Amino acid sequence: MSSGWTANKVTLLRVVVGFLAVCLFGRGPWANLTAVGLTVAAIALDALDGHLARKKQMATPVGAQLDILGDRMIENVYFTYFAVVGMVSLWLPVLFFARGAATDFLRGLAMKAGHSGWGANAMLETWWGQALVASRWSRGLYAAMKCLCFCYLGLELALTRGPLALVGELAADVQAMIRLGAHVLTWMTAAFCLLRGVPVLVEGWKYIAGNAGQLGGGKTVPQEPLVKETREKGGGVAAFFDLDGTLVARPSLEKRFFRMLRNRRAIPARNYFLWLREAMRLMPRGIGAIFEANKVYLRGVEILDEHGQGDTDGHPAEGRPRAPLRRNPPLPVPTFLAQAIEKVAWHANEGHHIVLVSGTLLPLARRAASAMEAELAARGITVTIRVLATRLEELDGRWTGRILGPAMFGEAKARAAKRRAEEERLDLRRCYAYGDSLNDRWLLAAVGRPTAVNPSKGLGQMAKKLGWPTIAWKALTPERSKFRKKNRQIAGWCERRS
Repeated sequence: MSSGWTANKVTLLRVVVGFLAVCLFGRGPWANLTAVGLTVAAIALDALDGHLARKKQMATPVGAQLDILGDRMIENVYFTYFAVVGMVSLWLPVLFFARGAATDFLRGLAMKAGHSGWGANAMLETWWGQALVASRWSRGLYAAMKCLCFCYLGLELALTRGPLALVGELAADVQAMIRLGAHVLTWMTAAFCLLRGVPVLVEGWKYIAGNAGQLGGGKTVPQEPLVKETREKGGGVAAFFDLDGTLVARPSLEKRFFRMLRNRRAIPARNYFLWLREAMRLMPRGIGAIFEANKVYLRGVEILDEHGQGDTDGHPAEGRPRAPLRRNPPLPVPTFLAQAIEKVAWHANEGHHIVLVSGTLLPLARRAASAMEAELAARGITVTIRVLATRLEELDGRWTGRILGPAMFGEAKARAAKRRAEEERLDLRRCYAYGDSLNDRWLLAAVGRPTAVNPSKGLGQMAKKLGWPTIAWKALTPERSKFRKKNRQIAGWCERRS
């Protein structure tokens, strides 16, 4: 193809070829066969424009939207024609119109917020959303299903329908089998179309919820130039650390905790259904809220502290005897990344406040803080680590599943950090923050010295765009180190007390 051809020109040609094919349908058997050939050409051009965009590095957000528009025009005109001539249900084009309108509306909001349908700055953040919508296998399978569907209906029109059909009168059972194949094929294509729209609908709700203007990262505090780390004794500076994926290797502490409860059958069966119901209620707030703000699975589960009815740090309330120990499993003791401990130790030596800001449950975050304090104590560093995490309501020694205050994820982390800064008179322009996922971007933007640690794809792209440093903490604390030995002593103490 000539070097003057661009991906957008190929997309426009594809639309023209598709409309020409539909115009030929119904004008005779040979015209129908020609239309089938043009249909295959239109689908091939759909693959060609994507290949051309990648090869010539022509991919742009506008080009992605134009490609989506071409898909909509092609599939709508084909299904509308076949519905008008009575070969498919009228509800089929209605379904495609409705699905296309909803997803394109949300993509339009995402594009206004600086995101494209797919590519380097795609609106979809979850792996399953990207796999269903943006992956080559998904797009290729969907294109193949539409091509097969359109060609099947075109061949049926050319070979078996009307007085000019190339094949003579067929037996009733054969005709019924052909019709059944058409229905199965078209509705399978429609079902896959709906399935591919689900991630856009789920993740796109956050734009309607009023966060579209925030998703670019929110207001950032003017950042000081990154210079060689110098000692800043005298206070006024804090280091805010995300926990899971930043200080602690994944899977997350809450996921390990959930598995522990599930294996011990401590979670009532009805809680799983309650969790699904709550997930449906939280769906308009986005996929993050479903997993971070939904703790209903813990309803009625016994609170897992070591000392029963004491204060929140596990000590008995003043004037009251220590409550009997519960027969509960110990809270999971985290395995810290070795470089993370080095960084926390550096901040502690500089006299900085150390604050864990995590969406995990408060008892889990406190246990992580205690474990980190033990790691630092083994190095001769005495420090108190503060915790900002998700708090649950308690009733009669059990969790109710209801969150007290905000769930500590997304923008709530930044708000909590700012409140802490006001209370302790911290200078956010001199403060540090460390996070690993796009949900940490508000926290990172709230301080003057952000760092992306083991960043996800989305956070890595944002960090590169905003000039934030990125680092990789991969190595776990060595098995034989004195720090791991101290952690094992904590775990053993928990086992004995539980």
